[in-house]
Amino acid sequence: MAKSAIYLLILAALSPWLYDRYQAISTVVANRPGKFRGLYNIKSHEIKFQDQIRNCEDVIIEDGIAFLSCDPGRDRWNTVMGTFAPEDRERRGTDGGDIWIYDYSRPDLPDSEALKRLSLSDYADPVDFHPLGIEFDAATSTLYVINHSRYSGSVIEVFQVSVESAVAKHVQTFKHPLVNTPNSIHSLGDGKLLVTNDHYMRAAVSPVLSKIETFSGISGGSVVYTDIHNPNDTRVVARVPFANGIAMFNSTTVAVASSSLPGIYFYTIDLDHRLALQRYVRTPVGVDNLSVDSDGKLLVAGHPFAFSLMKVSKGRPNCVLDGNEAEKKACECSAPSWAAEWSEKEGLKELYKNSSEEFCSSSTVVRDVNRNVGIISGLYEKGVFVFRE
Repeated sequence: MAKSAIYLLILAALSPWLYDRYQAISTVVANRPGKFRGLYNIKSHEIKFQDQIRNCEDVIIEDGIAFLSCDPGRDRWNTVMGTFAPEDRERRGTDGGDIWIYDYSRPDLPDSEALKRLSLSDYADPVDFHPLGIEFDAATSTLYVINHSRYSGSVIEVFQVSVESAVAKHVQTFKHPLVNTPNSIHSLGDGKLLVTNDHYMRAAVSPVLSKIETFSGISGGSVVYTDIHNPNDTRVVARVPFANGIAMFNSTTVAVASSSLPGIYFYTIDLDHRLALQRYVRTPVGVDNLSVDSDGKLLVAGHPFAFSLMKVSKGRPNCVLDGNEAEKKACECSAPSWAAEWSEKEGLKELYKNSSEEFCSSSTVVRDVNRNVGIISGLYEKGVFVFRE
């Protein structure tokens, strides 16, 4: 009798976790190859710059300019997915990433003029630049970039940007023990940041434990508040399973994406930058990055079938675009894409779904409402997906 009671108590304690895992597995099964169906709640689209950029993880827009965080070196070095292939010394220079600026405000501009690479001024080793999440403080023209460096570890690079001259002057490198697996950034102004850590256990330390953390839905990821001018004022303000994208939904609410417990966490932020959980909204895919448009809609991009993305990541170290047949095949991408919007009034509305034939591995969606332009980036895709509604 006593044993039965203990078993019942254990089952009761595990029930919420088991239900969450059931829900997560159900979404993956529903999105498996052959079952995932395309959707277009957009009027027109084109894929631009396929011959110029690839592996663009994050996008932010500011007054007709899109900043694109792109890293061809993600094929061989992806600290989130656990890809740690040695640097290809024979092809040194292909392993580094870049920040690009795309002027989408003038449709008449030829592509050669609309897209420019930001020149990194006073930056020590551009080959070891592996950008992931980015954030731009327009008031001070400051660009924050999460850099998953091979040799310095994961850090936040700070640049002063001149869009007109396409130059980013390196100001400082910020590193802190609590910012150990940084993924996404939101600027609160004047060097104050909210940063997500996607895992507690880094894949570089233990690939097995990192994967267990991912698939168990354990709240190992975190949101950290920090001030680059006062590093001592750095603290964990929330715990989130596989914390990914972060955005300020409104003046008092922060939205945080979860990739392993598919959905979005909403927090109230107080004057001391502490976060209090408001609600959780489940999504049909593992969410990657978040953004908010001028209409107050939360834009959400994510990965419908994690196993396809893992397969792409595993094969990418062999990718050589101008190589032999096997090397070119390793450059292919078979991970589906998904983008949606969410609002309190209308809930979740899917904008775009594709099984990967057209555009794969969606990681970010942004939208300029006034210009009726939206952009989707792909973690392992060539170019960017530009749409109108």
